[in-house]
Amino acid sequence: IAVDPSADRIGQARDRADAAEVRVELHQAGLAELAFLRSDSVDAALSVMALATVDDLARVFRQVHRVLKPEAALVCSFPHPAFAMFDPTSPDPLRVAHPYDQSAPRSWELGNDTITDHPRTVGEIFTTLHRSSFVVDQLIEPTAPERAPRSASFTDAARFVPATLIVRARKQGN
Repeated sequence: IAVDPSADRIGQARDRADAAEVRVELHQAGLAELAFLRSDSVDAALSVMALATVDDLARVFRQVHRVLKPEAALVCSFPHPAFAMFDPTSPDPLRVAHPYDQSAPRSWELGNDTITDHPRTVGEIFTTLHRSSFVVDQLIEPTAPERAPRSASFTDAARFVPATLIVRARKQGN
């Protein structure tokens, strides 16, 4: 089951699932709009960077908690707030350019889409999960290997400061 508010991304997912001959139930909806799912019916939830775009993260976590089976895992990734302190395109990519706890939404381009992220500190993510009855059992903060393949989205700063925060949490209670 996949949920995304973008019709374009749902279309891309449908095309990729068809090409891979994989059956995926696709829903164009906000990430907190999970009314089509029964409570305690989902084995695991995965979000790769999508939660950064959500304004009301607590609402999403409450809905995911509702649909997950007891003790089921939620694995999600966010842009790392430490990496957001830097401007990797500047002449000195490791010079601090922004405060760690900056909370103003930030927009950027992805193909033809304008994406708006809502920066959060590690503490904000952890606290929001806890208040939604999740227990965090793992945090991963990977840095890029020295010989990582170069691309338009790669920056050498990612070798020194983690660009991604990966969180695994488990549903507690009902």
